[in-house]
Amino acid sequence: MIPHILIIQSVYTDAALSARRLAITQHTCRPSLAYQTRQPIVHLAQHPDDPHAKARAEMLRSTGCIVIELWRDQWRLYGEDYQLPEGRKVVSRCDDDDVLSVDFCARTYAAGCQQQGKAALLWPQGMTYWRHQAYWWRYPGNQFVSVVTDGNDSPHDMQHHRYATEWPAVVVSEQVGWIWIRHGDAYTSTLSKYRPRLLRNIDVGRTPINMRAVSRVIEASGQMSGDYREHRRLQQQKTAPMKISEAFTYCGSDKNTVHHYGPFYDGLIETLKPRTVLEVGVHKGASLRAWRHVGYPVEAIGIDRQRVDGVAMVVATAPDFAPVLTQLEGRKFDLIIDDGSHVLLHQLAAVNQLQQLLEPGGYFVVEDLQNQQAVDAFRMRGWSFFDRRDSGRYDDIIAFQQF
Repeated sequence: MIPHILIIQSVYTDAALSARRLAITQHTCRPSLAYQTRQPIVHLAQHPDDPHAKARAEMLRSTGCIVIELWRDQWRLYGEDYQLPEGRKVVSRCDDDDVLSVDFCARTYAAGCQQQGKAALLWPQGMTYWRHQAYWWRYPGNQFVSVVTDGNDSPHDMQHHRYATEWPAVVVSEQVGWIWIRHGDAYTSTLSKYRPRLLRNIDVGRTPINMRAVSRVIEASGQMSGDYREHRRLQQQKTAPMKISEAFTYCGSDKNTVHHYGPFYDGLIETLKPRTVLEVGVHKGASLRAWRHVGYPVEAIGIDRQRVDGVAMVVATAPDFAPVLTQLEGRKFDLIIDDGSHVLLHQLAAVNQLQQLLEPGGYFVVEDLQNQQAVDAFRMRGWSFFDRRDSGRYDDIIAFQQF
């Protein structure tokens, strides 16, 4: 039997980027490999100084695949030596944020074994997952090409579209074979031609992936661009100071997209210029990361039921905020935000227990009041409101108070 090699490039020199990609791998590439009906041998290229390299290799080994680790000092798209075995072999490629159909490896391998000479093995149809929606896309020259060869050829030797025209090409299947996950850490833009038709649903029988989990985990990478101009702008925003509303959107928070709180926070931050922020309910940490982009130092700490990688956290569960008071004893904050459970009892508990952590003149903001009872409860306490329920969401309303 000839071997089937799957090349995965995860050569990261930025530890934060590596951590974000590892979190995405957990919900994309890892389950894809675990569900394969025939598992390949993984050749995993990583940087020797990546602090997450060991965790990534262990994660992929947990799928049952044999993982051979390759150490590289930089990421190279073309011309890399992947230490392929001698003799005939099938070689595939997959990024660590890609999704493969359950039969991708088995059918690719079977098609490769039927060929006499070298050949490119194609899955023309797949999906692009962009801004939390799936789009059908058919393109024979896509990047999910495999090769069968007697030499040292790999799918990374040249631009992937060239294999479909310059090599003898075989279509493995016309079924959907892959999902291309798009997020803010991607190097390229997701042009409209890559997402020609919106899909209503995804066949979980072929790609048994929790797409809600994928949507959540890619938030930390920021918004994915839709054209070259937007891509340049988003890349520039990584270093240029932003309005906090822009930073929320860039980092994947829903405060300015699902909700419409951008104008409120822009106005508040222009006046308050907070240097310390405490937020209840941070999900994957997108809103905390946003403060890194406002152009001056802000220390942002989150409160949630479990820790989130890459951000400062205190673990506590509403309505008991005693652990917060203990761990942050002596600390003061310019701005406290409650974006937690949205349960009125918990919101009032947060205000009553945490307001003592506010600096004089600091603001307490409670997001997403769920009903009129909650509005009335804060109105009776003399709070002010930013009400955007006319935008179409019943809970687009903020209560806020300066102390």
